[in-house]
Parts: sequence; structure tokens; C-alpha cells
Amino acid sequence: MAENKPTNRERLREITDGIEQGIKELFESEKYMRYLSVMSRFHRYSVNNTMLIYMQKPDATLVAGYNKWKDQFERHVKKGEHGITIIAPTPYKKKIEEQKLDPDTKAPILDKDGKIVTEEKEIEIPMFRPVKVFDVSQTDGKPLPELASSLSGNVPNYEAFMEALRRSAPVPITFEAMAADTDGYFSADHQKIAIRQGMSEVQTVSATVHEIAHSKLHDPKKYEMLPSWKVVQESEGGTKHDFKLDFATEKEAEQFASDMDWRYVDENQFEWRLAVEEDATAEKQAIKNRHTEEVEAESISYAVCKYFGIETGENSFGYIASWSQGKELKELRASLETINKTSGTLISDIERHYKEICKERRIDPHAKAEPETAPIEQPTSNLTYYVAECMEFPNLGEYHDNLSLEEAIRIYQEIPAERMNGIKGIGFELKDGSDYEGPFPILTGQTIDLDTIQAIDYYRDNPLVQKAVKELAAAMPEMEVLGADANQQEALFLIDNATYLHIQSCDSGWDYTLYDAASMKELDGGQLDMPEISRMKAVLQICDDNDLGRDSVKYAPLSMIETLQEAAYQQMQAEVSQMAASSQLPEAQEQALDEYPMPDEQVSTPDMQEYGYSYDGMFPVTRERALELDAAGLTVYVLHEDNTESMVFDPQEIMDHGGLFGVDREEWEKSPQFHEKVMERQEHQQEREQAFLSQNRDCFAIYQVSRDDPQNVRFMNLDWLKSHDISIDRSNYDLIYTAPLRESGTVPEQLEKLYEQFNLQKPADFHSPSMSVSDIVAIKQDGKVSCHYCDSVGFTQIPGFLPENPLKNAEMAVEDDYGMIDGIINNGAKEPTVAELEQQARNGQPISLMDLATAAHREEREKKKSVMEQLKSQPKAEHKKIAPKKSAEREI
Repeated sequence: MAENKPTNRERLREITDGIEQGIKELFESEKYMRYLSVMSRFHRYSVNNTMLIYMQKPDATLVAGYNKWKDQFERHVKKGEHGITIIAPTPYKKKIEEQKLDPDTKAPILDKDGKIVTEEKEIEIPMFRPVKVFDVSQTDGKPLPELASSLSGNVPNYEAFMEALRRSAPVPITFEAMAADTDGYFSADHQKIAIRQGMSEVQTVSATVHEIAHSKLHDPKKYEMLPSWKVVQESEGGTKHDFKLDFATEKEAEQFASDMDWRYVDENQFEWRLAVEEDATAEKQAIKNRHTEEVEAESISYAVCKYFGIETGENSFGYIASWSQGKELKELRASLETINKTSGTLISDIERHYKEICKERRIDPHAKAEPETAPIEQPTSNLTYYVAECMEFPNLGEYHDNLSLEEAIRIYQEIPAERMNGIKGIGFELKDGSDYEGPFPILTGQTIDLDTIQAIDYYRDNPLVQKAVKELAAAMPEMEVLGADANQQEALFLIDNATYLHIQSCDSGWDYTLYDAASMKELDGGQLDMPEISRMKAVLQICDDNDLGRDSVKYAPLSMIETLQEAAYQQMQAEVSQMAASSQLPEAQEQALDEYPMPDEQVSTPDMQEYGYSYDGMFPVTRERALELDAAGLTVYVLHEDNTESMVFDPQEIMDHGGLFGVDREEWEKSPQFHEKVMERQEHQQEREQAFLSQNRDCFAIYQVSRDDPQNVRFMNLDWLKSHDISIDRSNYDLIYTAPLRESGTVPEQLEKLYEQFNLQKPADFHSPSMSVSDIVAIKQDGKVSCHYCDSVGFTQIPGFLPENPLKNAEMAVEDDYGMIDGIINNGAKEPTVAELEQQARNGQPISLMDLATAAHREEREKKKSVMEQLKSQPKAEHKKIAPKKSAEREI
């Protein structure tokens, strides 16, 4: 079966074939307009991916991957939805062997034996693979910001919108009287756009965008021939071949030819060499067919207007089919790419200028002036990072934008020095509609320029910018920071993957706390009285003072600090409580409520996420468990570290894979193995009940009449029980389910919620009949346990169904037996002894197993010290050195 699975290469070939066929069939008027509508919504996508979305789901409005919907938008993909296949870049690095060349002669270097010396070089191979995205209509969850509604009739804020068009146009826009069959024109000679007076607002906007497109794409003044030089291969026989084109100056071309130092003698004994000459045929822009220009301009106008909800006429493309006839696929694709790129740029420009104008004129773009109009969306402020291989000229070399901090640092570190076109760096891009919107550098080379950023008032007072600079400086402590407050940064480091170091400045130097990375336990803390040294030097000094290694010092996210502090506090509280409990109460093993039965207890979902796979519909399993489940007939998947999976067809695939495996959540929950794990709970009635009663949090337990039902009371209400003189007895019930109470509310409110949940939305691991009459629900809230009978109407509280908390019983028993606690005499009734309880059982009277266990434990302890003696004999707790918490003092 494995041989039938298509490879990524085969799937890509199938997808690209479909794209090419789709382009050929696209140029029919109706299809083409639908494509432009899709393109207007996805104007930042490539032609290939726009075409793929159009062919699979033309009504799509906003697409994202499964994890992006979940993590960034707090939405989840609906069950049964099929993803939209698009193409995503997945480059990989490969090491190759190549000849080592002499830097001067360019000839191969030889070793002492005369063999060519080779060197290993890492190259990046561009690769693509199909991925799945989902439209917003295929998801549920947190609402998205409301998009602008479609517009009809007049254009809202028409004057402001026209001003935005003026600012986006490369040439001035004027209005003139023209013939009725002419809406406007672009004059290359006079470098202006003229629009006919007296048209409707919608028609005016449409015509203006059309002419702006002409001015951007079809201005011959922009594409006059420029002086250009080329290097040619020239032979003594007079033959010439172009070798390299597009040199701006003759000197550049001559320098290139000199560096190459190329000579060649052919079979006719003609010598070839490199020569330089002017390239008289080079043109920067081919003159386009007039029909092609009109198609491009009209398509851009339609797409831009569609994006802003301006409904234009739909008869503009009647000639599109005849225009496309006879054209090669390459020509059609080139025009689509031009339309795609220009539309996206123009949409972004208009949006930016429109927001600026609304702010200048105090216009609320969200205010509805007319019932039929709707505002253009004004997005909220946000900030992302970018990385450039050359910060001075970002268009040279690599440029990555719209990045998170972690992505920016990773890409920055991956750019190798040997192929840099300049000084690499990291900057931020602010998107808030202000005059300061756009990119600005933070890190250039090895220096974070805090001085320049703080000198700009807007950036100094902007919390997004300040947060971006602070987090970057904390994430890259090895960088030099130019600024008076450069070292006043709180940070968290992971030392040798074993110890967390939390450090922050204080009046006398540096305050620090150490935590164990595995247990999050606080180890030590203190102050380093050396205010004159930098933070990084302070970190190294602290490592030396505390005998910590220095082989690996890595930044950890600041958000981890509060987690560590809270964990340390909880552990300290637990230690204090444990000391008190061990002195006063019988030791009791900590027990948990019912937990969801995972397919493999050896590996957890956090382990899977750390591994690199995060789909929450998959459960991780180890190799051994994967083999067992595969043999049992479940579908097993190989999980990959790039967040993808592949189905297992042969057990050998499991043996060959060195990572994690997975089983689908829904398939697991329908499997016999899952049912067996759920039913195993019934074999541990006493332990589960004790766990419920001893919980320190609010929780509930559901009891149902045991399967044999000796009294035939299943589904009988309380009136029936009373009429037949039948009492409610714990021994006739099985404990079915325990869990925490997830919501707040009174006991009656909790009961109603549970009744609804266990009838309409039963948990997957509740394999019993729905909650009904005769069931008993025990609620533990605020430390008090109450039991409630599910009656014909509502619930009725019943006393005595469960014993009191066994730990409380044990505590009181110990107090009673010794007669005095802290000098206060206790003359209350004593608990029954083991002998008394056994006698009751022999007489046919029901007894509580919990009472029997408590009595046995109590009598076992009678030979031990009294509570007061135990307290006095406890060694004094050693005072721990705890660094003061300063998270509340952090700068926001």
C-alpha cells in the first residue's frame, strides 16, 4: 500500500498542472471576474496560490493554517471540513563537496600528492510542498474584527477616498470636460491623469484607479532606454556571443572581464577572450500591446474597487476571451502576475493614505453616514519584526517581514556571513496609521541603537515599540546596546539546559534567583554587588560564584519568570503543609480524580508539542505502543517535527522511524482499548471515592445504581422508595465518574449544569447511561460535601450517603484518643473500633469500609508518639534564602 502514496514531488506536479490548465480556461468573462474577486481578497498571495484558492473555494474570504487559526485567532476548524491546498516554501540545507579554488588565480588548489583539494559547503535548496489552509467559514470560535461591508450607490467619505487616490497616484489628477464615451486618460507627455467631470462617485473612483494603473505600468517615460554595457565572448574569427549583460558603466564591465581572466582556444585554433561593448539593444521594458494594457488596467481597477466594496459594472471584460486567444501560457501568467502585484501595492497605499486623511480631517471611518453605506475597516495597531541581510539597502539579499521575535532571531542567526550583501540586522514594522507607521531598524550588525529610538518622541512614548526593543535586547544579551539604560533590563537565562537564572538590576548591582529547570524548584538567590559591570558579565560572574557551567547560556522568555516564581511559591507552601500534616495526621497517599485515558501513559501532549507537532486532534504514542495499536487495527501515524504526519501502512515504517507516533483522537475514543481503560475505573471504587473526598478543590462525583440492582430501584423516584420503605444505601451504588467543577455557581446551579452536560454533551470517557432518576450526584464545594438524589423533578439532598472526609475522621480520631489537643480537653464520642465494626458486620448491619480503614489506621498509631510530642520532636525548618519578587516592578 505504501507504494501507492503520491510523493510531495508528484503532488506538486499534479497541482501545478492544474494551475496551468486553470489559467488557460480562466479567460472567459464570468470566470475571470470571479478570479479577480478572489484576488482582491488575497492580494498578497502569489498567482499560483490565488489560482488554487479560486479553483477550490472561490467564496473564500480569509484563509489560514490549522494551527494559525487555533493559536493566533483562537478559532478551531469544524469537524469534517476539507482544507484548501496551496503551495508553501520549505527550503532545506544540503552539504556538498566542491573544488577549493585559489582566490587569486581561480585555479583548483592541489595537495602535496597532486590531488585537487575539496571543501564542504552548505547550500540552501529551494523546495515547495502542498499544505492545507482553511477559510474562516470553515472555523468556529472567537469573533474576528468586523470587515468592511459592501458599498452601493455613493462612496462614503468620497472626498477623503479621492484624496487617498491622489496621494497613491504617481502623477497629478485633474478633472476635465470630455466626451461621454471617455471616462479619463493618462498623458505620458504631460505626466498627468485627467478624469471626466460629472460622473457618479463610483464611476469616478473606478476610472481613477484604471488610469492610475496605466500611469504605474504603461508610462513610456519611465522605460526609456538607459545606457547599458555587456561583456561578450569574442574570437579572432570575428564571432561574438553574449557572456554577461546589464552593466551600468563601461568601467564595471571591464572590471568584471578582468577579474574573470578568461581565455580559450577552439578546435580551429581561434583564441577566444572577453571583450566589453555597449549594449544598444537592451530595453528595460517591452512595449506592450494596447489590448494587454487595457486588460491589465481594467483588471486592477475591478480588483481594487472590489476590495473596498465598490460595486462596478460587470460588462468590462466581454473582450477578454478574444484577447487571450493565441497567447502562450507564459504571456498569460505574466499579465496575471503584473495585475496581482500592482493591485496589492495599490490597495496597501490607498488604505494607508485613507487612514491618514481620516485622522487629519477628524473623520470616523466607522461612522455610518447613510443607512446603505458601511465604513472601511481601520485595523488596530500592531507591530511585527523584519530581518534584512543588508540593513542599509534591504532590497539587496534576503528580506523577511511579518515575523515574531523568535522567528526574527532564528532567521538573523541563520544568515551566513560568507554570503552577506551588507550588514544584517533586525527591525520592527509599526502598523498604527500614524505618520511613523512603517519599518525602523533596531539591531544593525552587533549593535542595538536604543539612543536613536529613544530620541524620537513618538517611539519613546509608544508601548509597542518600547516592548519590542526591550524584548529584543533581552533575547540577544550578547549584543552591544547604545543607550543610557542599556543594562537596566530584566532577563531570564537557561544555563547548560539545567538551571534558570533570573537577573534584574538593583541599586547595589544585580539581584538574581536560581531555579532548577526540571522541577522549577528555587535553588538559591542573592545579590551581586557589582553595579559597574554589564548584565552579561554579571551572568557569567554569578555562574562562577555558584559553580554553574558556562558552556551554554541561552535566553529564555520573560513570561517564564512568573511561572517559576509561582511554582517555587507553591512548592514552599506544599512543604510547609506537608510538615504540618506529617506531624498531626495519618499519612495519606495523594490521589487524583478520574483522568482521561490516554493511549500511552509514557508520553504526553506537551512532549508532542515540544517535539514539533501540535495538532490537538492527535494523541502521541511511543514506538512500542504504536506497534500494539497497529496490531489491534487502529490507524497509526508517523509524526514529523515539521508539524506534519504520514499514515503507517506497514509495521516496518514504525520500526524505521526514530521519533513519535500518533493515533487520531476520534478513532481512539471509538476503540475497544479506550472503552476497556474507562471500565477499569470500576475496579477501584474505594480509592476513587477517597480521592474525591480528600480533594482540596471543588469537584463532583456521579453514582449510579449497581448493575445487578438487587432492590430494583433503578429509575425509581424518592416517593416510590418511601412507599416501599427502601432506604438509599451506598452499597447499592457504583461510583461512575469524578471530575473537577469547571465553573462557579451555587450547588443547585452546579447540579443543573451537570444534568445538562451528562445528557446533552457527555464527556468522551463517560461510558454509562445518561444522568437520570435514581442517580446520585455528590458535590464538594468550599470543603463541604453534599449528596443529591436525581428525582423526577430536580434534585433532593440526602444525608448520610457518604462518610465525612477520611482525613478529617482520622484527625479527630487521633485527637480523641489522646484526649487533649493543645491543652483543650475533648470529651466527644469516640469512633468505633475495628472489633466493634467487625461485630456489626457479623450481625448483618451495614458498615462503611472507610470507617473500618480509619479504625485500623488509628489503632496502628496508638503505639506512636502523641501529636504534641511529634510536633516538639520535629527539627526546625531551615530558613531558605529567597530573592524578593520584583515582577510587579517591571516596566510595561
